[in-house]
Amino acid sequence: MNAIIKKKISNILAIIMFFCSSFLAFYCIFLRIDKLFFIFDKEDINLFAAKFILPRGKLIFSGKYNFIDNPGIEKKQKRFEEIHLNKNKVSNNVKNISPETVPKKEIPYEDEPHDPNEKKYKVIESQFSSSGLKYENFYIKNTTGCEINIAQEINKEPAINITCTDKPQVLILHTHTSESYLMKDQGFFYESFFPRTTDNNKNVVRVGDEIAQQLIKSGINVIHDLTAHDTPTYNGSYSRAAKTIEKNLKENPSIQVVIDVHRDSMGNRESGKVKPTCTINGQKAAQLMIISGCDKDGTLGFPNWKKNLRLSLRLQKYCESMFPGITRPLNFSCVKYNMDITPGSLLVEIGSDVNTLEEAVYTGTMFGKSLANLLSDLKK
Repeated sequence: MNAIIKKKISNILAIIMFFCSSFLAFYCIFLRIDKLFFIFDKEDINLFAAKFILPRGKLIFSGKYNFIDNPGIEKKQKRFEEIHLNKNKVSNNVKNISPETVPKKEIPYEDEPHDPNEKKYKVIESQFSSSGLKYENFYIKNTTGCEINIAQEINKEPAINITCTDKPQVLILHTHTSESYLMKDQGFFYESFFPRTTDNNKNVVRVGDEIAQQLIKSGINVIHDLTAHDTPTYNGSYSRAAKTIEKNLKENPSIQVVIDVHRDSMGNRESGKVKPTCTINGQKAAQLMIISGCDKDGTLGFPNWKKNLRLSLRLQKYCESMFPGITRPLNFSCVKYNMDITPGSLLVEIGSDVNTLEEAVYTGTMFGKSLANLLSDLKK
């Protein structure tokens, strides 16, 4: 009897060990993928698991997994390698922009040849506006569980000191520098479309240039830092961006406002990818979304989040007052995203990966004008 019980226990232990070792093996494989590749759009392990671990698990068992989002597409593999092997390096320089040094760039529209049989996926155009909590002329999406008195917070002056000076007062940077857009508005995107590039004429850096131009036209000097934080690896982008912010603040203590410019990604190939748009003065623009963080229970190490929120609320109001329809609801959520470094920091998403570069740059112009007006009104 004892021998039978011992055998059963031994079998149970063997089964437990098998599942534990299998889990550990798969965890290590996927952890390695997570460190090597920046397929997902935010550093969010749940999104990563839902969109990439499960599909890749199926491909592993079928023997077709090849470490890219779209197996078998040679052009996408080439783009992927160019970014991750950093073959086309972006110079990690800083542009201290003044009216005399504003770059003048044309928006590229080159057409790449495509196989006529290459699969196409739909782009869903949508305008986001009336969702969440409405205050005067704009909306707030509050997912924090923390109640805020919007009227009270928006009427408190932001904790920034804008003065008449020739020193830089705004820092623009890009945590995910390679985030890019479509080049044409045609209602679909090809299977080989890969919305990341180190070409600063085609990614969010180009949008940052446009924002900077509007600020300097209003007499507000800007540092546009071009440091690439998401190449050659995506993980750790925010940590590297934090060092860039701290370096600029140390070298330029006059900086009052830090803007981290991104672009969003919504939907998927199967159901269609979403582009948020609006029409301003007869021209199509990419809607923007301001993100403001909250530290409800103190676990994020972001105690002064309300100061950042005051700036975000005012900027949201200025954008909607000057260009109605340009904003998506302000995203007020339990995140930090380096906003804890200064009380004048915020993150803005300009469009999504299936907006066109032209739409995003146009929005950059209007966002820059709105920010310039806000800062000019705060000058002392």
